[in-house]
Amino acid sequence: KRKFANTQHPIDASGVLEAAKFARWDEFKNRLLGHTELSFVDFNELPPGRSFGVVHQICFNGNRDALERLLELHPRVDLKLLTKYEQTCMEVAEEEGADDDFLECLRERLQVQSHHEVVNKARDGQWTEFFNYLTAEEDPLLLETLNSVPPSRTWGVIHQICYWGDLSVLERTLDLFPDLELEQETAEEAAQLPTDIALGRGHADFAAALRTKIDEKKKPASLVTAPSAAMKTPIPAAGKLCSICFMDDHDAEILAVSCDNEHYMCQTCFSGWVQSESDIEANPQNIILNGGRINCPCKKSNGCDSLAYANKLIAMVVTDELYEKYLRARDYVVGKEAVAGALSKIKDSGNMDAIEQEQIRNMYRTEDGSYSAYMCGKCNFGPIDHGWCSNLSSHHGAEKQGGGSVNNACPKCGWFANDISQWRRWNGKFQSSSKKKKK
Repeated sequence: KRKFANTQHPIDASGVLEAAKFARWDEFKNRLLGHTELSFVDFNELPPGRSFGVVHQICFNGNRDALERLLELHPRVDLKLLTKYEQTCMEVAEEEGADDDFLECLRERLQVQSHHEVVNKARDGQWTEFFNYLTAEEDPLLLETLNSVPPSRTWGVIHQICYWGDLSVLERTLDLFPDLELEQETAEEAAQLPTDIALGRGHADFAAALRTKIDEKKKPASLVTAPSAAMKTPIPAAGKLCSICFMDDHDAEILAVSCDNEHYMCQTCFSGWVQSESDIEANPQNIILNGGRINCPCKKSNGCDSLAYANKLIAMVVTDELYEKYLRARDYVVGKEAVAGALSKIKDSGNMDAIEQEQIRNMYRTEDGSYSAYMCGKCNFGPIDHGWCSNLSSHHGAEKQGGGSVNNACPKCGWFANDISQWRRWNGKFQSSSKKKKK
C-alpha cells in the first residue's frame, strides 16, 4: 500500500469519499469530474483510518447512478475491494437494504470485472488461477459471459485458449462449460475465428482437435434455431428482392440473407455467391483481398459498406460441403498470414526455428519435391507467394479489406518485377538478415 505521511489520501483530499458517505450526489458528481488527477488506483484502496472506500459508501447508500458514473470514469475500479472488516460490496448493499435495481446492477458489474480477470489469466497462461475463476462458487461466471468478449476488448476466453494451443486446457474448460461457444468471432475489425487463431500460431493439431469438437457439438436442427445476433439469422425470402436474380416471388420455404444495409440474396443465389467467393483456384487474389470473408455483392457494384456475412449465417444457409469450402478459403488466408508472421522474424531479427522453417516448406512443397513459391531475384529472400498471379503489377498496391494493401515486392529488400517469369522458384532455403557486428 502507498504511504501518505503528513498528507491526506487523494480520495479524502478530493472530497469524493465524504460526498459519497453523506449521499451528496450532485457534489459527488462535480468532485469526481473536477478531480481529473484521480485514478483507479486511488479508489482501489482504503484511505488510512477509514473503514469504507468510495465503492462501499455508494453500496451503503444504494445509488445506481453514482456507481455507474464512477465506473464510466474509472472502469478499473475494483468492486471486490473489502472493507476494513472484510465485507464485500454486495454484503454492504444487502445489509443496508439496497433495492433490487441497484443489486442487479452491482451483480452485472461484478460479472464484467470477473470476465476481464479470467480473460487476463487465460491471456497470461495462468491456468491454475484461470480454473479457480471457472469453479468459484461465490459470484460464479455465467456461460453467457464466457461466450462473449469483454467490453473494450477484442478477444474472449476461447480466443486466449486457442492462442496457447493447450488441448488439456480446452478439454477441462469444456468439462466445466460444455456449451462454450467454439466458433465465437473476435471483436476485431477483421474478425477471426478460434481456429484462425490456433492455425495462425502454428497449432495445427490443436486446430484439428477443435474442429472435431465443433463437429461433435453440431446437432441436426431446423434453421429457425439460428442465433439472434445481427446478420446471423436467415429470413424468409418471400417478398424480398434478391440483389442477384432480382426476384421477390420466392416460395415460402426458401430462405434469404441480408447484409447490414438490407441488401437481400435468396438462398440459391447466396450459395452460388459463396461458391464463387471461396474458389481458391479461380479467385485466390480476391480471397486474399477479402481476408477470406464473404461480402455483400453490392460492395462491388455500389459501394455497400456492410460488414462481411457471419460464419454462423453461412453455415445455416449453404450445404455442409460448401461451408467446408468456405472454411478452406479462410484457412488459405490464415496460412499465408502465418507464413508472413514467421518470415517477419527473419526480416526483423534473423531468427526462426527449424520447426517453423519445415512447416513453411511443407506448405509449398510439391509432389516432385520442388516448391510452388518464389524467391527474390536480388537478395534470394523466400518463400514469396506469387502462385496466383502472373501479372504482378495488376494488384500491386491495391487496398485490402480491413486495412493495408497488396505488396508484391520482396518484403526484405523491396525488389520488384512485373512478370512472374522474372522471379525464380524458391529453393527451400531461408535467408537470414542478421549481420555480424564489427568488433
